[in-house]
Amino acid sequence: MLEHSNIFCTGGAGTLGRAIARRRKEEGWTGRFTVYSRDEHKHSYMRKAYPDIQYIQGDIRNLETLKLAMAGHDVVVHAGAVKVIPVSEYSSIDTLDINVFGSQNVCIAAREMGVEHVLGISTDKACHPANAYGATKMMMEKIFQEYARAGGDTQFHLVRYGNVLESTGSVVEAWKTSIDAGLPVKITDRDMTRFWLSPSQAVDYVIKALEFLPGLIYVPKMPGLKIETLLEYITGENIADLDNGFEIIPLRPGEKMHETLVTVDELKKTVGVRDGNCEYFIVFPSTSNQLARRDIPRFLSGFDSSDLTLDYPATPYTSDIARELTQGDLMELLADE
Repeated sequence: MLEHSNIFCTGGAGTLGRAIARRRKEEGWTGRFTVYSRDEHKHSYMRKAYPDIQYIQGDIRNLETLKLAMAGHDVVVHAGAVKVIPVSEYSSIDTLDINVFGSQNVCIAAREMGVEHVLGISTDKACHPANAYGATKMMMEKIFQEYARAGGDTQFHLVRYGNVLESTGSVVEAWKTSIDAGLPVKITDRDMTRFWLSPSQAVDYVIKALEFLPGLIYVPKMPGLKIETLLEYITGENIADLDNGFEIIPLRPGEKMHETLVTVDELKKTVGVRDGNCEYFIVFPSTSNQLARRDIPRFLSGFDSSDLTLDYPATPYTSDIARELTQGDLMELLADE
């Protein structure tokens, strides 16, 4: 779908927007790509690598500016958000304004401008949220599902995934900065786990999520890894042998020990899918009736149900029980930056 579409990306100067721009350039996508965000500094940096992209400085809280910028686009990828958890905790009102009311503005603008498809980028933090960021992303999912239920010509899709390696503000970025400066690396809890993916994988998930019917949440069955093991894999050293040592710091405000991609409360609304080597969950809205197994395939739009293996998961999908990334897996993800 994306290779021939005019794409509008909120927060498009961030990690996901840059990854889409790279894929577009590598594969020769023919449609326009518009980056819409508040950060002119990031625009200037990105423009050097991708000069053929349109850059618009704007805020999703400004509905009129958003509508004018969105006109003429086929697909909206909504990645704009306050993402840093401690920032969201200390600035919860601003986080609510951007992540919830800004997301509603994206939906309003898309309908009024005749956009065909809108994809909301969600996060594992939206599952049983423990911080303002997660709570507002949970509300973003609900808003998209409400617009999807309303019907009309604009379709609203959702994808939910974990931590993008080396994204802006990520722990990997912070560790590399400390190592380059000859300082101890900081680590919260050695047993903490997270789901990990590369920017390129995030683009794959965006493309896949747009294939499903509106209102469903596409959730890749991602691997997880302990924070301590992640550090050892990246540095190639046992944590005790790091040149400048490490420092244990308290959990940041709103931070969890482990993350969740499918909650216990969503299990009755969730189907697990194996499509060749690809495994994922489809989470139905809480407002949908419980579906029998035989009814599920008709909701997997565009797929031959005979090629799919379906099951109903019996337990929540959390980062501490997920398949563990190997060092080889991680190196492949890092090489994919």
